This record gives sequence, structure tokens and C-alpha cells, in this order.
Amino acid sequence: MEMRVLVFNGEPYCDGDRQDKLVKRTLEAIEKSGVTIEASELSVDRGSAMFLISGDSVAIRRLWSIVEATGLENAWEAFGSRLDWQTFEMSR
Repeated sequence: MEMRVLVFNGEPYCDGDRQDKLVKRTLEAIEKSGVTIEASELSVDRGSAMFLISGDSVAIRRLWSIVEATGLENAWEAFGSRLDWQTFEMSR
């Protein structure tokens, strides 16, 4: 089981309605891929959105394929946010 963090960082106090639509699209992509969402958070200033997901490597790759195929990453970039996609590891 792998865990990944998707973080979209941009300018604070951005267009909330547009961002809400992007968050919804991201949650739909996560659901379609078969990974499990462990946590999600939108910062108070709405400058970042974080999604912590887990799943097997096939589901993780499927999520990335969905993100690319649907133009979701480009939509976030057009919104002014950049994607940070990294492996999540618990520290001891």
C-alpha cells in the first residue's frame, strides 16, 4: 500500500467558486481511480488544497493517468496553482 500527497499551491484568497469546482473534480478523479482518500484539507486562506491518498501502485498510476487525461493538472495551473505530487511516509 502506497500513500501519496497531492498538494496544489497558489495565491491566497483566490476565486472560491472556481477552486471548489477544481476540488470537486479532483475528488471525482480520486474516486474513479480506486485509491482511498485518507484526508483532504483546504487552507484557511484558500492558497492550497491537499489530498492524502492511499492505494496499490496500479490505482496510484490510474489516478495520475486520470489527472493527465482529464486536464485536471492544467486546470489547476490555469487557476494559478502548481501541483506537488509526492510519496507520503510516516516518520518515527
